Amino acid sequence: MNNPEQLAIFEQRIDPQLRDLLRGTPNLLHDLPTLREIQARVRDYLTECGDNIKHSAEVAIYDYELPPTRTNKAVAIRYYKPKNYNHNKPLPALLWIHGGGFISGDVRSNDTICERFVVECNCIVVSVAYRLAPQHPFPAGFDDCYAVLEWLASSGASKLDIDPENIAVGGSSTGGCLAAGIALKACETDGPKITHQLLLIPVLDDRHQTQSSRDITDHRVVWNRELSLLSWDGYLNDVLEETPSYAAPARTKIIPNLPSTFISIEEQDLLRDEAIEYAQRLMQAGINTELHIYPGTFHGSFIVAPEADVSQQHMSDVVNSLKKSFSRHPNENSDYGTHDTDHTQPVG
Repeated sequence: MNNPEQLAIFEQRIDPQLRDLLRGTPNLLHDLPTLREIQARVRDYLTECGDNIKHSAEVAIYDYELPPTRTNKAVAIRYYKPKNYNHNKPLPALLWIHGGGFISGDVRSNDTICERFVVECNCIVVSVAYRLAPQHPFPAGFDDCYAVLEWLASSGASKLDIDPENIAVGGSSTGGCLAAGIALKACETDGPKITHQLLLIPVLDDRHQTQSSRDITDHRVVWNRELSLLSWDGYLNDVLEETPSYAAPARTKIIPNLPSTFISIEEQDLLRDEAIEYAQRLMQAGINTELHIYPGTFHGSFIVAPEADVSQQHMSDVVNSLKKSFSRHPNENSDYGTHDTDHTQPVG
């Protein structure tokens, strides 16, 4: 537990617009001593928040379940489409993966950010309701996300009016970990083509050996060291030997030919140094990499305090990166041909 002097010193490093948010954040590990308790409380909170979300009038939201395959169980998705677009021409797509420490969160919690991508990038967003740890440790959630990627690049493209040659992947926090992992697998196994990856404040390394993972100890930053260790233990429960790189992308020994990459970092986040090191490795491997560090911020502050100036800059940079990527890979075919009629009922 941090003493009052340590808490006061840390507060001075935080952007003034975010200090009240930091002061009001509880010690999650102390208040929520077990993973299942965390899951239950977060689920209740998201249900309450979901009822109060104001959705964009420009976006249609649908829930759908991918049929099971020989290698994977059925996976639920939520997808977001512009209400007015030319159905004869496919749109680029973002496969989005929510955060939540591997142990919590759901697609509803990311409605706002997904709708923003649709409106500002003129794309389709597909958000994965992957299985959570510790009930479903690695590779369950990872396999769910990769199964959706494969589906989007094949039959899902025609169903959702997606350009299979212009698919990006992205996620925030542990969602960024899963996004980076499926990008690695797609490149190393000659899997679906990915044109861009958005890794927002990503979790990348289970080893907790960086300077920031030791120095940033304030319990109010939500993703504190104790909770991080607990969550990784739940996620890697079935891993008996060395952690695979698809679970913890920082462990990859050789960087493959990855797509262009955007990485964002919140300065006072224990994840800071592992994200910087990963970005450096990508750049050294010749990967087109855009790296942003936002001063005075802490883990997740751009999501829970979207009105702060630094949060607005963060999201503006994210959206611009995705727009640039989609514009680099335009679909040149005006006629899309035949595709499935979507009879899925919109949410709400």
